[in-house]
Amino acid sequence: MGDLEEELEKRNEGMNRLLGFSDGVFAIAITLLILNIELPESTGSVAVGISQLLEIWPDILSYVISFLVIGNYWIGHRGIFDDVESYDGTLLWLNIIYLMFIAFIPFSTSLIGEFPGSVPVIVYAGTITLTSIALTVLWRYAWAYDLLDATVNREKLRDVTYGILTPASIFAGSILIALASAEWAMYSWLLLLIADPIRKRLTG
Repeated sequence: MGDLEEELEKRNEGMNRLLGFSDGVFAIAITLLILNIELPESTGSVAVGISQLLEIWPDILSYVISFLVIGNYWIGHRGIFDDVESYDGTLLWLNIIYLMFIAFIPFSTSLIGEFPGSVPVIVYAGTITLTSIALTVLWRYAWAYDLLDATVNREKLRDVTYGILTPASIFAGSILIALASAEWAMYSWLLLLIADPIRKRLTG
């Protein structure tokens, strides 16, 4: 085996380890989300039981949104690394910083159920915003330092960047809404369901 083949094999092994580690962090984070939902004690009364379930709706809503958000981040991460041809130490650290925010999402999700008011909502929205920024920095760094496949053009660079920052803009905006109403800030997160189709129509 020549030196070039050995180098390529080493690079492929390194990339597989990077993706394996990343997938593990995503899997753990998305599994931990369900632990934030604590069912109320059964009273035997259907009416009371329904009332108690309604009381934990913030936990359920934040679980669903967090599950979808982390899932979307995983898809975006895999899509980016499908285009990554090479990597360096800086890209590895940028990936670790990104995963650090991913791993923090279950904790920030739990705050919404544990503590009332605007502060937990602001912490959660801030976490999602920073996660998107971290992935954007990773993506733009890979482009700037020629670590991407040669087929990636400026149009794709722009589309992926907008796709990452679309959720960030919604959560960043919800921070301002949370200063007035935590409940309405959480409702604003439902815009995620229509944000991407609207973005694609406007930029397409």
